[in-house]
Amino acid sequence: MSFDCTNPAQNMPIATTNILDIKGQTDDIVKALFHSLHEDLYIGCKSKLFVKEGEGFVEFEQKIHREIKASIRKELQLSNEINPHYEWVKFFNEGAIEVYFFYLTHEKPNHELLIDEISLLNKQKKDRLVSGLLGLHLKTEFLEQAKEKYEFSPTYFNSELYLSVHRSGREKKDGTTYLEALKPELYFSPSQELCFNLVKKVFRVNRLEAITVDLDDTKALFKTKDSKYIASREVSATKYSKRKFMSFGDAFAASINYAQNLLSDILQGILNRLDIEFSVRHFSATHVTDNFISADKVCTSDIVIIDNLGDDFDVAKKDKALSQLYSEFESSNVSIVQAPIPFESLKEEHNYIVLNASDGSSSIQRKGVEGKVFTGFWDAYRNTPIHQREDLDYYTQLKIARFESQSVKVIQGLNFAETDKEVKPRGSEVSYAISPHKLNRINSEIWLKRNVFIHRAFDEIDLPDANLQLVYIRKLKAKKNNFFASVVDVNISSKRLVIEGNQLIKSEKRLALECPYFGDRQIHDDSFYLYDKDRAVLLTSYSTIRVPQIIGNSAVDTISISDSDELVVNRQSGVDVSVLPYYLLPKERKQYHHVYLQDVGPDLFYFVAPIQRPNQDIAKQNRVYNLLTFNAGGKLLSALKQPITHIFFSSFTEDILRINEVSKSSLLEKIARLYVEN
Repeated sequence: MSFDCTNPAQNMPIATTNILDIKGQTDDIVKALFHSLHEDLYIGCKSKLFVKEGEGFVEFEQKIHREIKASIRKELQLSNEINPHYEWVKFFNEGAIEVYFFYLTHEKPNHELLIDEISLLNKQKKDRLVSGLLGLHLKTEFLEQAKEKYEFSPTYFNSELYLSVHRSGREKKDGTTYLEALKPELYFSPSQELCFNLVKKVFRVNRLEAITVDLDDTKALFKTKDSKYIASREVSATKYSKRKFMSFGDAFAASINYAQNLLSDILQGILNRLDIEFSVRHFSATHVTDNFISADKVCTSDIVIIDNLGDDFDVAKKDKALSQLYSEFESSNVSIVQAPIPFESLKEEHNYIVLNASDGSSSIQRKGVEGKVFTGFWDAYRNTPIHQREDLDYYTQLKIARFESQSVKVIQGLNFAETDKEVKPRGSEVSYAISPHKLNRINSEIWLKRNVFIHRAFDEIDLPDANLQLVYIRKLKAKKNNFFASVVDVNISSKRLVIEGNQLIKSEKRLALECPYFGDRQIHDDSFYLYDKDRAVLLTSYSTIRVPQIIGNSAVDTISISDSDELVVNRQSGVDVSVLPYYLLPKERKQYHHVYLQDVGPDLFYFVAPIQRPNQDIAKQNRVYNLLTFNAGGKLLSALKQPITHIFFSSFTEDILRINEVSKSSLLEKIARLYVEN
């Protein structure tokens, strides 16, 4: 197989992204941002030092916000019923927190003195202040330009702006409901990239019947023309959010993509009015590849289903689920046993499926400790003492035992909730307790784990010959027990991939000794590295806020189309008319799914297009990733000229890592991840 798996791209659209490149000196940018866009108002700025005095972090931040608002009210002679709008930036300063806050005032401040003081700050602090000043401009402009576009007005909670607020589900008779919102985040990078992002938020709220003031330091208030709702608590957006990344047609205005384009338009308008020079960052493919690995995924080993639903689970639902699993895996000499089976008793020659009772979330609760809920496996692993692990659920105990022992046992979880609705696939007359799609995914995971842990090989893998080292990192936010690196040695020869060795490294210092090619580079959580031993070239790919994400087409004004009474945001796929290029493009070589690459110096950005043309809704945004390659001395190389780059792009899969879909990551990364994340 040739090392070159890419082709030059022809007639590619120029997509707009969430990054604006700002020109000029930082001091000049700060000076320009201190100009108000309102004739009768000025931008005020104050700084204050705060010291934490034993209270919790949340209470400490609430205290800071109260004092900021009190200071602004005093200067502007506002009553306590008025909730001022402001933006803040905080720095850690010798055990204290130094806060700069910006607000609008009728009194003209001494901007010359302010700018002189700010000019003495270091570059990092100036960049943070640029983000803060832009955040204040965004708040005031968004309120003016977007107040008529949504049912709910943009909401301010302390210094945060919540926009595109809408209902999620029906309101109960007692006035309780859920509201979804988007919180904009701005980041001004050291290389003067203005990056913006929207974070999904979901709140459980209560309707306010009585007339109340808007002031509350601890709860967000949401308003329509006729009603007010106060947030009782924030809930998991992962679990409760129904908002789509993209919705075509009449539902477009409620999508994340609409808010992204509106936010971009407003930010560009602010910069233009302040005479700050900028350019929009684009994504336009220079190369394309469509090589994806596929496999039969046949498992010949016996399957044991461990019933971990418990005695209180609905008997009829349990029986239907177990009957379906028995039928699905009957050819694998399936058997069903009751939990718990000790980890030491599990056999390497068997594949185990643990059927778990679920509440629909990924949280983990410790038995006997009311209110003690962990956000996931790593939270439970780090924060549960060894003598209390028996209080965790059975499957979590198995995962901890397999991880710590690095045992070659194949264990796969299958969550099942009493509230799960039966699934009736299109064209089928039969309904199923467990989605057949989910079972396909379970089967694929078992096949992968068996090949990695037991066989330590993959046959008929269409990859070039290579001698590689794979490294996957988990770097958790904790003081101890927080670093895990899975290092796997792989040899590929004559379409056979063999795992020659693996180790789990638990410190960055040890990793630097074992893998000296890392040098002194900063290592991030959830990062993957691919090292070509024969050529001494290191590859890494990642996606952060500084990697541009596709939000629109430079040839199409999506907001104008949405606001029009005659036009509609549709799914046309032409290069010049697609509202979301690379998600929506015509077929090439008889398929939609491709990896589109943009070669920009040492940066190689790539986007994986889905296998099918999008439906009316796109649930999640497909991320753009950046790929970098380095030589033994740490020098950046031209990625497309390196054989390791073409090996990497040849290792993306179809119907393996994602069922009936192409993967957004490499099979090689999955191999390394499995040793850390069961």
